[in-house]
Amino acid sequence: MRTNPSVNIEQMEGRAFIIGREGHIYVDSPTASKHHAEISIRDGKIYLRDLDSTNGTFLLKNRMRVRFEAGFVNLLQPVVIGGRIFVIKDLLAIANDFVAFDEGETEIESVVAPARRTANG
Repeated sequence: MRTNPSVNIEQMEGRAFIIGREGHIYVDSPTASKHHAEISIRDGKIYLRDLDSTNGTFLLKNRMRVRFEAGFVNLLQPVVIGGRIFVIKDLLAIANDFVAFDEGETEIESVVAPARRTANG
């Protein structure tokens, strides 16, 4: 990652970023899901949630991995995704670079895929 990542929380307000093998924030790990987790800014606070990933999302607390489903996290919180350790600030720095080229495509929306049509309907 970077030595001095810059994060503009205001610019990221109301946007959601997918973390994973096929997301806004790429994780190069075979144990990371394609859409592993989502990070967003809500009312100036950082919200992280696991997207029902196969191997889970974990926070590091007192050197222990603690499974994490969803909630607010701080900027310096270490998180484990796909067996790799990241700091929230570094993940947001990557997302911040993405926002510079984005025209609002990442506004918070439901990440759930639309219902699939069956042959009968």
